[in-house]
Amino acid sequence: QKTSGLSFEVAAEEMRRLKTRPSEEEWALLFGFYMQALHGDIPDADLYPVPTEGKAVGRYEAWQSRKGMRREEAKEEYVGLAMKMIEKYERSIERCKWNSQVWTVDY
Repeated sequence: QKTSGLSFEVAAEEMRRLKTRPSEEEWALLFGFYMQALHGDIPDADLYPVPTEGKAVGRYEAWQSRKGMRREEAKEEYVGLAMKMIEKYERSIERCKWNSQVWTVDY
């Protein structure tokens, strides 16, 4: 799926290549869309414990707020937000053919 010229997978990889790390609020938004796109709705609290402190709280809430969103819609939203982050924070390296095929992302 491509939106704005980037696939979801390439957009996820590009988030690792920003010159400046986004704020925790922005990172949580990205995380929420990313997890919804990959896994769908967040599991119930008995399967996925609710965090009580640190960055995990914001990320949990961001994913939970996407409950009911279709995976394709979450991918589109993620790519749109990623494009804004690339414009705002710029890439630290240019994407080349090799690294555009790397499909991992760290959160």
